[in-house]
Amino acid sequence: MTNKTKIKLENISYSYAGNKAVENLSFSLPTGKYLTILGPSGCGKTTILKMIGGYLYPTKGKIYIDDKNVTEMDSCSRKIGMVFQNYLLFPHLSARKNISFPLEIRHQPKNDREKKVDEISELVGLTKKEIERKPSELSGGQQQRVALARALIFEPQLLLLDEPLANLDKELKTQLLNEIRNLQKTIKVTTIMVTHDHEEALSGSDLIGIMNQGKLLQIDEPKIIYEKPSCSLIANHFGQANILPAKYFGLKNDATVLIRPEKIKINLNAINCTWKNQGKISSILFMGSHLLINLMLYDGTELKLLTSDSYPFAVDSIITIGIDIENVWLIPETI
Repeated sequence: MTNKTKIKLENISYSYAGNKAVENLSFSLPTGKYLTILGPSGCGKTTILKMIGGYLYPTKGKIYIDDKNVTEMDSCSRKIGMVFQNYLLFPHLSARKNISFPLEIRHQPKNDREKKVDEISELVGLTKKEIERKPSELSGGQQQRVALARALIFEPQLLLLDEPLANLDKELKTQLLNEIRNLQKTIKVTTIMVTHDHEEALSGSDLIGIMNQGKLLQIDEPKIIYEKPSCSLIANHFGQANILPAKYFGLKNDATVLIRPEKIKINLNAINCTWKNQGKISSILFMGSHLLINLMLYDGTELKLLTSDSYPFAVDSIITIGIDIENVWLIPETI
């Protein structure tokens, strides 16, 4: 049984001073899913969040939440929690008061507010001492937890995360991203995060949407986007990629294909492949559990290979490679 659609964007567009920030964008997200929208700065991803949250109104198109048209509803009426990139915590209030604020403006009784603050604080990993401090007395990671608790305390129907980890170091970013994902699974809140970081997008997202210049290029499961991208831009966006003319493999003349480096077999493992060739190793990069090998074929074609083979590879040595045609992805280039 498929999940019910929580949110649907229908032909959404938005312009700043006549310049299109988002153009004719559509997608839907099932209840309880975690979508990451990935793209460079200025591609329109934060604008999408602001339109979903009710902070901006689209110049064209409609937004539905639980099949209800909310396009012209203000942000307070949408019951959506949002964590901004800079958290936007009230500096003069304690963490407890910051977290409690959404309940105060909804006039919930004080006893109920205090109980809910304690519960959500524990859930996001804040101690009783930490929630009595002001934001300036907290670390970046603790501030992020406060902002997350504030966004979740009133049980929103959607959680929006605008580059929530951008100001943190790599180790803390990884830790908090795992915590956010585990929390999202626990409370089953439908979540949309935007980021320019590929690793953040691949770390546990149910779906990834790729944006560029205001357009949504592809939205799908991470594995599908990695293995079957809709265009060369996306193919190069994730990991190492070999992009070659399709005719190189006897396929459509006017198209290009993707071969991921880990799909290329070497020496004895290449014997039974449907396509084989030889080339000279031009460089070898040690990557921990793998080697990234740059290979120059006799016709001048360059390929990248990723292998965990223990064979003693050396620069300028000749190796045989093989590719199974089913591992060659014909890029549609329909975007």
